[in-house]
Amino acid sequence: MTAKLKFGLRVPSVHPMDVEAMRAWVLKAEALGFDSIWAGDHVFYRVDVPQPLHLLTWVAAQTSRVRLGTAIMLTSYLNPVHLAKSAATLDALSGGRLTLGVSIGGTEAEYHSIGVPMEQRLGRLLENVAIMKKLWAGDDVSYEGRYYQVKDASIKPKPAQPGGVPVYFGSQREPMLRRIGRTADGWVSSAGTSTDAFLDGVKDIRRFAKEKGREPDSLGFAKLHFASIGRDKAEAAGLAHKHFDAYYGRTYNVETGVAHGTVSEVREELSRFLETEAPAMTVVIEPPGLGLEQLDLLSEATKGL
Repeated sequence: MTAKLKFGLRVPSVHPMDVEAMRAWVLKAEALGFDSIWAGDHVFYRVDVPQPLHLLTWVAAQTSRVRLGTAIMLTSYLNPVHLAKSAATLDALSGGRLTLGVSIGGTEAEYHSIGVPMEQRLGRLLENVAIMKKLWAGDDVSYEGRYYQVKDASIKPKPAQPGGVPVYFGSQREPMLRRIGRTADGWVSSAGTSTDAFLDGVKDIRRFAKEKGREPDSLGFAKLHFASIGRDKAEAAGLAHKHFDAYYGRTYNVETGVAHGTVSEVREELSRFLETEAPAMTVVIEPPGLGLEQLDLLSEATKGL
């Protein structure tokens, strides 16, 4: 079986933030037919990283078709009731276009400044998601957890999507892959995960789902993937270094971490995702900056895959 690939884009984080450049980029992305637009997350960072649900609400107002997603939102230090309300509101306003990718990531400085111990992040994440799911599904919700307690709570509006906003977990560790297969709506894998590791992870998650009696095809899969296209491999690598070195604050390993080269070379690398066992998946591409030419080249590289 050959998987059906969808291609989305993550909004590149740059400094300083250029709202008009972002607007042109978002409109171009939808016009070119990309399936979705995603946002990253950090409270403190060396470049401008807009709050993801605020950014996606702005994107929703500029667009009418693309799905919206977080890749990935750091939820362990957030209040689940506030997050459930914010996500439900965005989903309702956008006509049911949101996918919420969540993880335990973040820096020690972020956790310390927000007042949440890092060692609690997994437990808080799991309670966070459990509470959101309950609030989206019903009213007069009560929940008694280790970190959060909710009593007779209801939020309105509800998400537009039946059953609530899909929640994808992000992690490469086997315990989380097992948890995804058994309870989550899907998996969104980081850019640091190799293509081979991602394909193996999809197999594992689908197997864990089947062992739990779930239908593996009901799970969604997304992979964040950096890509840079130039007239040759050297030019593409230079563009990638300029963007990703600034983002990470160090020399980024472009050779292993970015699909780069000509249109045909990047297309060949992206085509490997056709090997996935899943019937469908989304490749979420972050290009090197907000240049519109990269969107044209990526559209050419992904057309027909």
